Amino acid sequence: MKTRYKLALTTASIALGFGVIQAKPAQAATFSGPLYIYAAASLTDTLPQIEALYQQSNPNVTFMNTFGGSTGLANQIIMGTNPKPVDIFFSVSQAPLDNLQAANQLIKGTRQDILNNTLAIITPINSTLRISSVQDLLQARQVAIGNPASVPAGVFAQQLFANSGISGKLNLVLGRDVRDVLSLVSSDTNDTIDAGVVYTTDALTALDKVKIAYTPPINAYSPIVYGSAVLRQTQNLDAAKDFNSFLRSSQALSVFQVSGFSPIPEPMTTGGSIAVGIVGLMMKRKVGAKAKVKAAVD
Repeated sequence: MKTRYKLALTTASIALGFGVIQAKPAQAATFSGPLYIYAAASLTDTLPQIEALYQQSNPNVTFMNTFGGSTGLANQIIMGTNPKPVDIFFSVSQAPLDNLQAANQLIKGTRQDILNNTLAIITPINSTLRISSVQDLLQARQVAIGNPASVPAGVFAQQLFANSGISGKLNLVLGRDVRDVLSLVSSDTNDTIDAGVVYTTDALTALDKVKIAYTPPINAYSPIVYGSAVLRQTQNLDAAKDFNSFLRSSQALSVFQVSGFSPIPEPMTTGGSIAVGIVGLMMKRKVGAKAKVKAAVD
């Protein structure tokens, strides 16, 4: 009985090891050609760093990035107004990817969650406005947020206002994307916009022009999740799939972390699930066998 149980544990260990191996990004052959990527504006600084890292192993791959509000970019793809076929969509918020999936624009099996972010309330670097709660925004003459119709950051900001009891009480200025909001608050010519709501990672890129006045509690708005997927319209499928996988590699996630993003843990792999199942089954059998022996003795 002990020998059989040891054999099961060995089998489970092999299966678990297989799961770990499967979770690592595949070292495929070198790829080439252009990749057209639509990405959230909050990835403007970080994504090119990831691409440069990828090009160390794939020097013949070039990247053509278009950054903007994720909802607006997704709508362009759905309506077919994008000038070039898009290979990869890298979005903030689940809704734009959900819309693309509903429109049958995503290649099955390529959608993945990668990062988390948080909101920050910012003020101009020389501002004397003190903000120790979301409600303190009521003191601001104008507050800049992303346009909720096309910018997920604006949707999260509206959730924040609603959950803090100040929805509809602010004089809002709507930006084209989160970087536009950052610019509106930090502009040298700005004399009426006292505060703005952006992602923490965006605020960290401009601490010479704005300051993070307050970090709202994360339960005051929906989780901010970044995800990517390969699009059906891609003209460079193999390279697109490979780079999309690379976005979850340890090298890429390290760069994202330095920029202030929080990587989302890798879900359990099939191999790992099989291993857990085998161990669980054998433990049940062992417990069952002990119960039978005990019953016979009793």
